[in-house]
Amino acid sequence: MRLIAKTIMTVCVLCSLIGCRQKGIEREYSLVQVDSVTFRYSSSIGEGVLRLVAVTDSTNRIEHVKGDSVVDTWKLDYPVYRFTCGDMTGDSIPEVLVGTIKTTRYRPEKDKRLFIFHLYKGRFIRPLWLGSRVGCPLIDFKVETDSMPNLVHTWERKDNGDTIEVLYQLKGFGLKYMASPPALPRREGAGRLKTK
Repeated sequence: MRLIAKTIMTVCVLCSLIGCRQKGIEREYSLVQVDSVTFRYSSSIGEGVLRLVAVTDSTNRIEHVKGDSVVDTWKLDYPVYRFTCGDMTGDSIPEVLVGTIKTTRYRPEKDKRLFIFHLYKGRFIRPLWLGSRVGCPLIDFKVETDSMPNLVHTWERKDNGDTIEVLYQLKGFGLKYMASPPALPRREGAGRLKTK
């Protein structure tokens, strides 16, 4: 009986350390957008800030700040039109979503791309997905926070010029098509991100 009790206690401790989900128990997590390029979070890895800093018109830097210190940065050598955050993996740790304008190895034309970064070991900014394209050329995107994990809501341009909307979930390596939501008006302010 003592062995069973010790085993249960060990499993509970391990689950709390690695983040196992128990029915009815939610991990504390909050993500607040401070302005168009700054997000403040509180999660299992502590509190911090994720922000985009414009270096030049075509060079930006993602910064992860804890307390008064910048603990990591990731340089982006291309223009950014959208910067946002969300819990794309469902682990109560925010991911960074960046809309860039660039060419890729397989798509030589400059176009809008979607990059997703995560906080490796809760500290280091590392690429999770560097998408060259979603289903159709990307117009814009936003994070849908109604579900956990969060979903990516995109506006895409079909070959005939029509705009379609698609919901994706981050799965494995890349985005998995979830649904085409009902017709919604195009998001206000979609377009080039203005940074200071």
